[in-house]
Amino acid sequence: MARRFVGEQLPKADSERRENALLVTSELVTNAYRHGSGTIELRVKPSDGHLLIDVLDQGNPADVAMRPGTGELGGWGLRIVDELSTEWGVQGRHTHVWAKLPLS
Repeated sequence: MARRFVGEQLPKADSERRENALLVTSELVTNAYRHGSGTIELRVKPSDGHLLIDVLDQGNPADVAMRPGTGELGGWGLRIVDELSTEWGVQGRHTHVWAKLPLS
């Protein structure tokens, strides 16, 4: 559902940029679902040639910056977000994770 919502915001994006945005969306929403709490809110906003993807939940922002250990299968999502986005970050009293991706 989140991927479809973001995909609808990108009718003119080339396939690589579209797939990158969908993957980043999946990673951020999955992190909020697995590690956050309360309602998850997804916001998407095209701005200045970029797409801003915001995911908010009621969890603790300190839980976001997890680093996987050697040989671990999970915990790699934010490394994917870091590789695909021009910027990303965590802010707020509750968890607010955002990523900025180029549209062109």
